[in-house]
Amino acid sequence: MSSFGMLLRNENMKIYRRPRTWAMVGILILALMLLAGLMKWDESSSQDSAANWKQNLMQDNEHMQQSLKEQAADSSPEMKQMMEERILLNEYAIEHDINPNENSLWSIVNASSMLIVLVTLLTVVIAADMVAAEFSWGTIKLLLVGPASRSKVLLSKYAASLLFALFLLVVNFAVSFALGAGLEGMDGLSQPLLTVGADGAVHEGSMLLDSLQRYGFSIVQLIMYVTMAFMISASFRSSSMAIAFSLLFILAGNTLVNILARYEWVKYLMFANVDLSQYVSGTPIRPEMTLTFSIGILVAYYALFHFITWIMFTKRDVAG
Repeated sequence: MSSFGMLLRNENMKIYRRPRTWAMVGILILALMLLAGLMKWDESSSQDSAANWKQNLMQDNEHMQQSLKEQAADSSPEMKQMMEERILLNEYAIEHDINPNENSLWSIVNASSMLIVLVTLLTVVIAADMVAAEFSWGTIKLLLVGPASRSKVLLSKYAASLLFALFLLVVNFAVSFALGAGLEGMDGLSQPLLTVGADGAVHEGSMLLDSLQRYGFSIVQLIMYVTMAFMISASFRSSSMAIAFSLLFILAGNTLVNILARYEWVKYLMFANVDLSQYVSGTPIRPEMTLTFSIGILVAYYALFHFITWIMFTKRDVAG
């Protein structure tokens, strides 16, 4: 096995042999079970509305059509388009006997994508601890006396952090899929995803691809936050300080962006660009922002984080 492979295996052993790691996995599974249980309870408490779903959709369409007529001048183009598309989707669902509000296996899987925020926070705790903990425990000297270069040591720690993030993502998807199958059955496996295309017609898509897209957008956020936490870890000798600052930046970042959204320069902040789903299912923080612009900003921050991490780790004096 190569020296990097040995280093990576060593870092993985440090992660998975600690009880804290499996406590994190347990917290994630419990959160998924609670989410699935609440969705099942909400479904059973609304049986009457579920039985009359076609009538409810027709009433919704009547209300939206009435709103479009009465508030045509006051409604924004985005709101008008959203209501028109919702009317088309409801009509298609009624015609083809597809209840869009019925819980299925995919309902739980898609809802579980919200818990990738928890996956991010748990992974950040590990990433922020990867380098700083070596200084806190005084084991950094033992790690650096080996034949491997500091760059390889650093890369192995970063790779182990990303592998842990991937592990939690797989757990999140697999457990939510199993809970969905157990609570809702496998009948909804072939349930189509209804969307309105650019041609103004309703199309049936794949729920699996939609779920993977949700996870894909979340993975971008996960990688950026883990890389930032890893940079902070390389900048501190205290493990607790590295974890605290990493979580503070992540939890406060989005709030800060929303407060400063009226300023044009906010588009250059990482937190304004990290959620790429805003270009698919919403609107960007600033109207002039584009998907290409956000990707470019994220690539620049990603390179900057790695450069700072490498400088801080390779140039740090560990003799003291």
